[in-house]
This record gives sequence, structure tokens and C-alpha cells, in this order.
Amino acid sequence: MADKKAQEPGANDEKSGGHKSGKIKIIAGLVCVLAAGGAYMLGTKSASKTTEAGAAATTTTIALIDGCVKKHDEAVPKTIVDLPEMSINLAGGHYLRAAVSLGLCADVTLATPDEFKTAPAKDIVVAQLTGKTMDDLSTVDGRDATRKHLTETISAAYPGVVYQVYLVEFVMQ
Repeated sequence: MADKKAQEPGANDEKSGGHKSGKIKIIAGLVCVLAAGGAYMLGTKSASKTTEAGAAATTTTIALIDGCVKKHDEAVPKTIVDLPEMSINLAGGHYLRAAVSLGLCADVTLATPDEFKTAPAKDIVVAQLTGKTMDDLSTVDGRDATRKHLTETISAAYPGVVYQVYLVEFVMQ
């Protein structure tokens, strides 16, 4: 009996408490794995669009606009090049301070922003807007027509590279 009592304190701890902490660690590990799996499943379901059959849609609709690849599900182009602010003389002694940004096609990637040569685009903006009247540019329709004309002209100068022109600043005086 003396032998059993000498071994019992260590054996007792192993039977009662030693296994409990191991079981708790295993259960905690399983809970973490299940939580991570659930988060992954929720993330992939919310990130992917599903069709009526329930299968995940993996295709992206792509349009070819004037030789430019543009993804239909992109509200904003992946790459935008900002032209520096320009002051342009208008008719009647007025002037326009304009800042223009160019939306590049989805398949165009730039290693550095300096890689894009902006001089032709700046020249087109100045040439198209110089001499316009404030009446031409002060209405929504006038600005939309100007933006559309700039988009067509700059897209033609950069075929397959630029597909959209944004007027990000437009102040007349």
C-alpha cells in the first residue's frame, strides 16, 4: 500500500488534471480551425457572385472599346493617370483652370507613373479648350460634350491605352 500512496500524487494529477489541460488544448484548437474555416467560407461566398444554379461565377465580361480592353464590372479604371493642373485661355479674356485624369484600359499596366508620356494628352486638352466661351463650358451639357470630345481625341492619340477622360477640376473666371 505504501507504494501506491507514493505513486498516487503524480498519478492522481495525471488522471484528474493532466488530461484535462490536453483535452482543453485540443478543443480550443478545433474551435480555432472551425472558426477559420467558417470565416473562409463566408469570405468566398460574399466575394463571388453566384448564378441561379448556385455555382460561383468566375468569368468577367470584357469589352473592346476602340481597341481598349475595359472590364464591365469595373466602375473605376484600375489605372488612372493624373495630368497636372492647367490654366487655359478662354474667349472674352476669361480663363479656365482644369485638371484632367485619364482612365487607362484594363490590360495596360505601368511600372512607374513616369512611364506614361503625358505631353500629347496635355497638348490635346489645351488645343481643344483654348478659345471656348464660358457659355459653352458653363452648362452640364457643354461640359459633357467637351469631356466626350476630349475622350475621343485623346483615345485616338493613345489607341488601346486610354479609354476615359475625367474632368477632376474645372474652374472658370
